[in-house]
Amino acid sequence: MSQMSENKGGVLKKLATRLIRDPAFPGLLVLIVLLALNFYFQNRFFSYRILRSNFMAYTPLILAAMAQAIIIISGSVDFSIGYALSLFTCLTAYLMTDTNVFAIILLGSVVIFLGSGVMNGFFVGKLKMSPLITTFATMTLFWGIAQTIMPMAGGYVPRFFYKTYRIQVLGFLPFPAVILFIAIVIWSIFRRTSFGRHIYAVGSNEDGAYSSGINVSRIRFMAHVIASIFIAMAGVCLLMSMASGDFRVGQEYALNSVAAVVIGGIALKGGKGSIAGAIVGALILGLINNIIFYAKVSAFYQGFAKGMVIVVALFFGGIPQWLKSLKA
Repeated sequence: MSQMSENKGGVLKKLATRLIRDPAFPGLLVLIVLLALNFYFQNRFFSYRILRSNFMAYTPLILAAMAQAIIIISGSVDFSIGYALSLFTCLTAYLMTDTNVFAIILLGSVVIFLGSGVMNGFFVGKLKMSPLITTFATMTLFWGIAQTIMPMAGGYVPRFFYKTYRIQVLGFLPFPAVILFIAIVIWSIFRRTSFGRHIYAVGSNEDGAYSSGINVSRIRFMAHVIASIFIAMAGVCLLMSMASGDFRVGQEYALNSVAAVVIGGIALKGGKGSIAGAIVGALILGLINNIIFYAKVSAFYQGFAKGMVIVVALFFGGIPQWLKSLKA
């Protein structure tokens, strides 16, 4: 009996150690604190209705952060993600009718795949251009096309389509949770392939990966291509939640996707972190907005308050690395 207890204790200790050493652990602690603060300001925060509503609002950013995480882990970055979302909503809402919903969604997804995935991947991966300059250029391109298609927010999204976002699968599971589950499954499959291992190798040490026979340019290209799948999924969720197109809607996602990734413990230099960290980071940003709203912070100070909370979250996230550098 004592032997079983010792074995169980050893397993729990290993799990605890693994959790504490995970790059996403500081972000997880921040998330717990923010959950408590949200409950303080909103007593019914943990009710099913409010949790469901929040989850519906957070899902597009979670998916965008997952896309950004894949790209950053490979050693690249994509500042055009938010504007790709703007393009998706404007294009689909402009062309959509009651009878061609799924064809237009497919068209929008293909546009995002070719634009954000293939084009960014080609310039960054194959031509080895700067990710910062490349994605800034494509960001401007996407924004310009979206604004040309729909200079003002509007368009048409069939009622049955956007109402689907509000249904409960099996009577209790929010529809966005199903989309997010599919996204996690997709990444889990890729993560277990050679590609999943190689993007960490390339992001961690590009020269070492090249010396090991890894095709660095191909991995960077594929990172952008695969990330575009998650960008398209985020676009679908955003379109369903807004029920319209708007060229301005993606502006906040451009930097928030990067902030979510960093808060979640994913190193900007690449090669470190996990999709779970990106999800934690996106939830943190969403909860910050909730706190600012329910704490009745003046509109003049909302940007400042949000920035300060993000800085504090990044500070706690950087403590493990700082302690590790002191020991070195």
